Amino acid sequence: MFDFRAPLFLILLAAIPLLIFLQRRAHRSTAQWRKSAIFFLRGTALLCAIFALADLHRTHKEQRLAVVFLIDTSESIPSIQHEKALKKINAAVASLKPTDRFGIINFARETAILREIRSKQDLPVADASVASVETLAEQTFQRDGTDILTALKRAIALLPDNYHRRIVLFSDGIHNAGGTPIKDYLPLLSASDVEILTIPLETIKDAVQVVQLQLPAEVHKGQHFGIDVVIETDGSIPNLNATLYREDTPIDEFEWTLPSGRYVRSLLTEQISEEGSHTYRLKLNVTDEIPENNQADAVVQIQDKPQVTVYTEGNLSNTTPLKTVLEENGFSVEVMFATEMPTELVALQRSDVLILNNVPADALSVEQQQHIENYVRDLGHGLVVIGGRRAYGPGGYTDTALERTLPIEMTPRERKDAVAIVFVLDTSGSMANYVGARQKIQLAIEGVRTGIRNLDEEDMAGILGFNTDVHRISDLISDQNALISAVSKLRPTGGTTKIKDATEKAYEMLKANEAKRKHIVLLSDGKSDGAESAFLELATQIAEARISLTTIAIGDANRQLLTKVAEIGGGHPVFVENIQQLPEVLTEAVRETRRYIVQEPFQPVIAVPEEPIVAGIDTPPELLGYVSTTEKGASQVFIRSHKDEPILAGWNFGLGKSVAWTSDAQPVWAKAWISWENFGKFWGQTINWVLPATDTDADFDLSVSLRHGVAQANIDTRTASQASYKLHVVGPDGTSESVEMQQGTPTRYSGTFQMPNSGAYIVTAQREGDENRRTEVLSLSYPAEYAEFEVDTVLLKMLAAGTTGIYEPTPTQITKPAGIPVEKKVSLARVLLVAAVLLFVLEMILRRFSITNRHLTAFFEQLRGKLIDESISPQTIGTPVSVAPSDQRVPADTIPPQPAEATMTRLLAAKKRAR
Repeated sequence: MFDFRAPLFLILLAAIPLLIFLQRRAHRSTAQWRKSAIFFLRGTALLCAIFALADLHRTHKEQRLAVVFLIDTSESIPSIQHEKALKKINAAVASLKPTDRFGIINFARETAILREIRSKQDLPVADASVASVETLAEQTFQRDGTDILTALKRAIALLPDNYHRRIVLFSDGIHNAGGTPIKDYLPLLSASDVEILTIPLETIKDAVQVVQLQLPAEVHKGQHFGIDVVIETDGSIPNLNATLYREDTPIDEFEWTLPSGRYVRSLLTEQISEEGSHTYRLKLNVTDEIPENNQADAVVQIQDKPQVTVYTEGNLSNTTPLKTVLEENGFSVEVMFATEMPTELVALQRSDVLILNNVPADALSVEQQQHIENYVRDLGHGLVVIGGRRAYGPGGYTDTALERTLPIEMTPRERKDAVAIVFVLDTSGSMANYVGARQKIQLAIEGVRTGIRNLDEEDMAGILGFNTDVHRISDLISDQNALISAVSKLRPTGGTTKIKDATEKAYEMLKANEAKRKHIVLLSDGKSDGAESAFLELATQIAEARISLTTIAIGDANRQLLTKVAEIGGGHPVFVENIQQLPEVLTEAVRETRRYIVQEPFQPVIAVPEEPIVAGIDTPPELLGYVSTTEKGASQVFIRSHKDEPILAGWNFGLGKSVAWTSDAQPVWAKAWISWENFGKFWGQTINWVLPATDTDADFDLSVSLRHGVAQANIDTRTASQASYKLHVVGPDGTSESVEMQQGTPTRYSGTFQMPNSGAYIVTAQREGDENRRTEVLSLSYPAEYAEFEVDTVLLKMLAAGTTGIYEPTPTQITKPAGIPVEKKVSLARVLLVAAVLLFVLEMILRRFSITNRHLTAFFEQLRGKLIDESISPQTIGTPVSVAPSDQRVPADTIPPQPAEATMTRLLAAKKRAR
């Protein structure tokens, strides 16, 4: 059977009649046999070319099998099981036909191709086996989990078309990584036209494991709560000893005799009067195959008053007024440096509300910022950010998790003018001194680089270096890559410090520039060699030209002079005590040029007096400054500035709330507020606005259990309900997901989620339409691969049945053809193209060279004579041969001569026939 893959090219067959017509008109004097041969060769070549372009295929049916063997090499399966699997694979490969194809993939949490899918005949003859246990062990990837689904997807991608496609899965069936349950993906597996044969591998036999330590996530101070443990054993274990710890201190010991099975044992009832988070751990005193699963952790939060944690920069005393009024409002307040913020989300959960007081984004890691977003959005807690020179836009909040969480955008509503800035950097010999492992000049260069990256595309920057002389490193340009490359060339050299001359050069550069906002950043670690009066006069000229000047003093710099220069120049001085902070200082100096800060007295305006957050506050005192921002569309602005910009804004963010106060809470901008009689009332109402509802307010219960690395969550309501519930889960790495809860009975809702990594999973349940919620913390103290050691035959049988495969197939069934031959299509295009070329060459030879009947007769006579000569045997050599008289040749000299005219006539006739 033949068919064409590109039949559109068959339209070229219409050219054949044209070929016939042209053939008749051409070569009219050519011999008929020659004309016929040329026509045949040319027509056949054209036909072959057209069929090649149309991609002629020959279709036939045959039994062909392509199979991929999947071997589970996760840590729950011993190597002896891998040996059994490889024996079955080698036996199956031996029974494959040479044209069959096979490949091998081993997998755990990740996958690795052990053998690309190829024909069996590609195997070297010397290969007695296709793989070994040692080969499997050489694959380097994570084995502390099992992702069966990803391995199946990769195997399907390897299987070629036009084959019976089959997968043989060797596994314990415990799918505990990857996220997607296999049952949800089964319809797609069924539709992929791939048979899945499943062969169970026995797991490691572990004597005992702690499945889960159970205790409530949150209780009140002094409240009694119970601690239970779930233990699973493989066989009877007498005299099993265990120790319970609180904060690594043993508080009780236990001894049980447990038969084989899963058991829940009540440990004790606790009562704690200390607020805060407390961690419990149960550890089994036993030696078995997997020591990692012989312990489990759990955390309980003890609360009395709502817990507020304030993270701040600089002096902790700056938060004293705020801390005092919050405690007077009944909150338990803890003040910490921003650098002390926990790196784990579960630790943040100990607080009901977080306050960031003038904290820049770079004081927190990206992971910590992400945890704050999870803390509000997924756990339903509150966040309050208080402004200052180092918060919001000046603090680098743009495009961070902090900006996503807050109700405001860092860019002011009105587009600001472009900036022209000149960096004036001290390159004297003292800048070569080392601070730790780095030179001062290297720290300065790093800061300038970061500062340049903080500029907008339309901004311009220039760079000057100075020591004995002033060096222009870069003119004012907007090409950030060129600027970064230029500043990297700075090198410290000896000499005095021409600070005044360098500043004057920067002034001249900016004075000639048309930018509306101009700024000089001057950094020095020495003293100016010129007169101070001249320098101060220059600062006055700079201020009159509406150019601001920031001075950064390090080391032995003349701080008094640099302070005066900055104050006169309309900027501010910065003294760097810790040279390691120089990059951050330079970056902040650039951010301030963006004009985020509005520093002038104004009367704030209450925008929505009916809102609880500003209730009873009619005429607030004046503020001296704030950070300019823009409210987001879904936010509420409660207090506005005289420029109609947000001072106090809030919104609902996921399950929680966040508030932005763009002024400060210190005597810098809020001096009148601190002494205001309603200062405490204002902050009390603000914290109450973001404060989450407590678990005790909810009229439903949440329970979470773990099996096979999959958590089962149940919500039980007090009465029959038709409400909808949502479940938010935040993993130990900060990733979050929403779980759909299905109503199984009038009072129970259930849902499942994967727990692929060890650590604490924070689970929050909330009813749609209200703020009441329940929270549980489920700790997976060891990888899920160590959690279960029972073959999941249900999943393996489901995979086989859902894809017309076989559970526990025999060796014959692994390689047995499916019964229905598979169509194989072979393209003839290449053969046809070669034939077309050969025929065209023959046709060209026949057309270009003169071949007459006499030539053909002579050729065949010569060929016949050669055959006769070869037929003469050696025995006949030397024997006289009689020749008939008629065959005797006439000597050449006896042939009568022919006239010249007759010879010429014959030649002309032959030439005419050849045309």
